[in-house]
Amino acid sequence: MSNVRRTPHLRSGVRPALAGLATAAMVLAACGDDGGERSTPTTLVDGKPLVVVTYSILGDVVSQLVGDAATVQVIIPNGQDPHDYAPSAQDVELMRGAALVVANGLDLEEGMEDAIHGIEDDNIPVFFATDHVTLRELGEGEKAEDDHGHEDDHGHDHGSEDPHIWTDPLVMKEMAPALATELETRLGVQLDDRLAAVEAAMDAADAEVREVMAAIPAGECRLVTGHESLGYFADRYGCELIGAVIPSLSSTAEATAKDLAELTEVAQGAGVRAIFTELGTPSAVADQVAEAVGVPVIELPTHNLPGDGGYAGFVVEIATLITGGLTAA
Repeated sequence: MSNVRRTPHLRSGVRPALAGLATAAMVLAACGDDGGERSTPTTLVDGKPLVVVTYSILGDVVSQLVGDAATVQVIIPNGQDPHDYAPSAQDVELMRGAALVVANGLDLEEGMEDAIHGIEDDNIPVFFATDHVTLRELGEGEKAEDDHGHEDDHGHDHGSEDPHIWTDPLVMKEMAPALATELETRLGVQLDDRLAAVEAAMDAADAEVREVMAAIPAGECRLVTGHESLGYFADRYGCELIGAVIPSLSSTAEATAKDLAELTEVAQGAGVRAIFTELGTPSAVADQVAEAVGVPVIELPTHNLPGDGGYAGFVVEIATLITGGLTAA
């Protein structure tokens, strides 16, 4: 069982009443979180305020919450690795016009960190999803090394805390009330009904994942992943993390020959049934490990939405692929 801790940034008290929201939104449209002036005015798209989200999976949850109260735009194209995306000047301008920018935090969007902190410094409001959940600390054998050679003085670098919160629908449910409160404040709307619907949808997704995963015999869910990305999923659904092709929270790190030799030995000893790769996993390296272990390679969509579905479809697809890989004859 991995260690968890509660982050200290959760809001407390009663969610704001509708009567006060419009006034708050008018004030905050011109001011940032510290009360200073925004560097740019908010943008209206089709007459609606703009909410900008860094990646597609989080964007789907935001869209479920706001409905038609705002226009939601996602920066990182679906199917691109959020660990390795560098924003364009147009992306930065889009964020500067947002009523709210919603990001994961904990250095997940590492190529966007400078841009995100820049708009924070210019009093554009940013909501970090990982500030509002019980964070998972890495377990024994997992690695969090940062190979990028930069320091973060904004307090969002991951350290040993796992940023991949979206792989667990109940963690996303935990985050939803704080996100709804922030959206209400920034947009001047009331989202109680939509929040209740999102929370119910997360419960339903969790139940469906459990139903799918029930086909795996107890104690047989042993995972080798592309990088350290499925910790929340594994903790929730009773899987054991054996190792990762890239032994890091970031897919942009690199595995050494020693890392791969150790992974191969551990995977063989554990009797794993498949190597589960994802965006950012070097295919040649994954194939090398799989061949040495004598198992197939199965790609998981851990960082992108399915083409024909939203968040629930995403997490159920992961469960379905894992179950299929671990129960195949």
